Amino acid sequence: MPRKQRELVDEGIYHVFNRGNDRQHLFLEEQDYKYFLEQLLTAKKRLQATIYHYCLMSNHFHLLVRVVKGQDLPRMMHFTQLGYARYFKKKYHSVGHVFQERFRSPRIPEESYYLQCGRYIERNPVKARLCQKAEDYRWTSARYYVNSIFDPLVTPNMYYEQMGSTPKERQESYRRFVSIDEPYGHIVEEALLRV
Repeated sequence: MPRKQRELVDEGIYHVFNRGNDRQHLFLEEQDYKYFLEQLLTAKKRLQATIYHYCLMSNHFHLLVRVVKGQDLPRMMHFTQLGYARYFKKKYHSVGHVFQERFRSPRIPEESYYLQCGRYIERNPVKARLCQKAEDYRWTSARYYVNSIFDPLVTPNMYYEQMGSTPKERQESYRRFVSIDEPYGHIVEEALLRV
């Protein structure tokens, strides 16, 4: 069966995700998470992409990304995943595929879903019971939004500014927002898995 062609548009915003081959761990040590983020930052700068939200879990990752040119999305992810796969194979003397398949990237066509998608991404560690609050998990953009921890990967979601008139108000509003379990999260999850 042929692969479904990606919907790539200029200035598109995409929920990008992938997992380890056979659901194996992608990140075994702290340095692995750091290396993946370094690859992603390099790709982001080269292609002038924007990353609004991200979360790295031990066996998968999620990103909310905007690209200037639609064709930059596969380039960005090819650079990131190929570089990381080479690193992983060399470090762990691994053979075969590191990632289960090509990355998935449903386009988020409605602006009203940008913050919802960000919350879905950042609540992954809470749902997995790795932490009680999204901002307590180290490998996520929630720390940027809630705690103002500098992150060179993150560009503020365009709707974050509307969450308060001061940085403190925005942080508190976002803290409350990301603490609420998305009522339709399971529907989103099922839809993403079908893409």
